[in-house]
Amino acid sequence: MAKDKHLSHNFVKNLLAEDSSRYPYTPAKLAYFCDLISEGYKSYRISCSQSAGVKPFEEFAKEIIQAHNSKFNSMTEDFKQNYFRQADYLRKIVSQKCQSLINKNDPDHIFTYVNPKDDSRVDHLKEIINGYYSLLKDAGDGSLAQAMVKRIINQMISGIRLISVKQYADAFIIWRSLLENASYLKIIIKGGKKTSNLFAERKNTMKKVMRLAPATKAEMDSLRDQAHNRAKSAKWWEHQRFVWAKGVVNIKGELSSRTLQEAAGLDKYYIHYQVASVFTHEHLINENDFQNISLFDYVIELYWRTFEEIRLDIIGLFKLKDEQLEYINKHEKNLRLALKSTHPKFDEFALMIS
Repeated sequence: MAKDKHLSHNFVKNLLAEDSSRYPYTPAKLAYFCDLISEGYKSYRISCSQSAGVKPFEEFAKEIIQAHNSKFNSMTEDFKQNYFRQADYLRKIVSQKCQSLINKNDPDHIFTYVNPKDDSRVDHLKEIINGYYSLLKDAGDGSLAQAMVKRIINQMISGIRLISVKQYADAFIIWRSLLENASYLKIIIKGGKKTSNLFAERKNTMKKVMRLAPATKAEMDSLRDQAHNRAKSAKWWEHQRFVWAKGVVNIKGELSSRTLQEAAGLDKYYIHYQVASVFTHEHLINENDFQNISLFDYVIELYWRTFEEIRLDIIGLFKLKDEQLEYINKHEKNLRLALKSTHPKFDEFALMIS
């Protein structure tokens, strides 16, 4: 039987980030981390798959202490002074880390093996999206809105995987398309069957344009005329892209991504959509140019805020029950708390670029 692992007080002291003059690194505080991390690692070793490998004890401990450090500034002053007297506080952090590591070795988990060293916000986002993916993957997608939800879930998966391997710019590009689909979903739900039929008609037309579906000579002649008009006027083509939404969007005005987002109630994201367009089309800026808020924090906020906009729509479309959402709800609650610290930076940046 393997011996239990133990940390030294110096190991913990070197990783803690709180001001030691205001919040002294007493023997009791250091022992708190040593004992509870050792206890948690023992449970982790028992629970995880040996074939997938076990994270080394020191790495495990480092990630637990880093998770604590990220929470420290948002604590009340009283809790900053006394957290180490409450075992449940650190046990919760350890439990969440263990569950995250175990899930990443689960063959049925959509994010298996992606990255075992994620920020806790990414961990929570992975658990949330994996939860919805598991609930919906075998559910019917008889309606256009349900099919659109599944497309959005797949985009969330792709984006989160890119975030996990630090490809934030590419994740931002996917978010741009994700926002468009979230807008489409809102419009399709709002417009009902008529709007769904118009969208399906637009989809079939595009297949014919790309020669992926058969078309009559008259249809091809008409499509060639449309292509000619597109070459003459980008504005005309933009109108054709979104004409399916005419029952919901006021077509007396300009039909565009912006007016669609306005009709969907998502126009507050349009300024961020424009920033993402810079990455998509020209890539004139990069991660190092973000000073007020890191690109990582910015993209995480956008992914979660966008998903929050359609979360209740998803639950309603697939008639998900409270008991099915219990595990997901825990991670949603924890993610909202974890994101509180970046909300002011996000809002300040949004105001700056508006």
